[in-house]
Amino acid sequence: MDSCSGALGDPWLDKLPGIVAGAFLRKYIAERFVSTLGGEVHSYSEHNGLSLHFLPQEDQSSKKGCMVFVHGGGFLGGAPSQFYPYAKEVSRRYGISTACCEVSCFLTHPFSKVPFDSIDDAQRCVHYLQENADKMGIDREKIVLAGASSGGHTAAMAALRENLGLAGLVLFNPVLDLEFTQRFSDRRLATWLGSLALRWRYGEQQLRAGSPIHRVRQLSQPTLILHGTADHLVPIEEVQGFQRGMETTGSDCKLVTFPGEGHFFFNWRVSPVNFAHCVGLLGDFLKGVGVLNG
Repeated sequence: MDSCSGALGDPWLDKLPGIVAGAFLRKYIAERFVSTLGGEVHSYSEHNGLSLHFLPQEDQSSKKGCMVFVHGGGFLGGAPSQFYPYAKEVSRRYGISTACCEVSCFLTHPFSKVPFDSIDDAQRCVHYLQENADKMGIDREKIVLAGASSGGHTAAMAALRENLGLAGLVLFNPVLDLEFTQRFSDRRLATWLGSLALRWRYGEQQLRAGSPIHRVRQLSQPTLILHGTADHLVPIEEVQGFQRGMETTGSDCKLVTFPGEGHFFFNWRVSPVNFAHCVGLLGDFLKGVGVLNG
């Protein structure tokens, strides 16, 4: 098996969309993660049954940092397996622990207040790692939180809402405006329907308060955003607006664009070339924030 694929050794499961797999096959995915990738599954949130899929660093002679990935899925579904390729390759190449965080979604937790409860989940996940750092062999002061798409929203809001003591924040094509104001007419049908559902359930005031683009503040840790310029789900203008807002607060916020690439540009199966580029950028970022030595 290719070292960077993160495949679970089940051809049917590996090709199943994460939104579906995350909603209906969560336990099976966790079992395959342990048996195939040699990972550990930790229950970090007892009250809603959420788990943390953890790959410990191979060299246990010293405690190093940990990179935590929050899956996407349009707030509808999703699975930690989306980031298994990144978790495996980052851990293998840079020698640190990695983790994939499972958060609440509409299909898995229909009675929760998604996406707002998802933010609580991400914060709870980071706290779990910090509180169990010694037992898990990681440096609690060198945790980097990452997220993609809706998971990017979750990660960004978790960092903006609370001082989590992170070393860094990484966002892949993040949803930063729950009102979807930028280029709304150019967005896809799924975005229109999702926007209407969110407005009906929460109202504009709550959506605005829950949008990172309206919650910019100075962060002590640097932020890296990776985004495709041809993204029709999250327009590049939305991300550029957030970056400008963060810079006005004095935050270190860097945007790396992928010309002509769409929303799923970073996924290993979509583009191995972009995947390799992203892993390299993550290595540079981890070194820059002090997670990697030398």
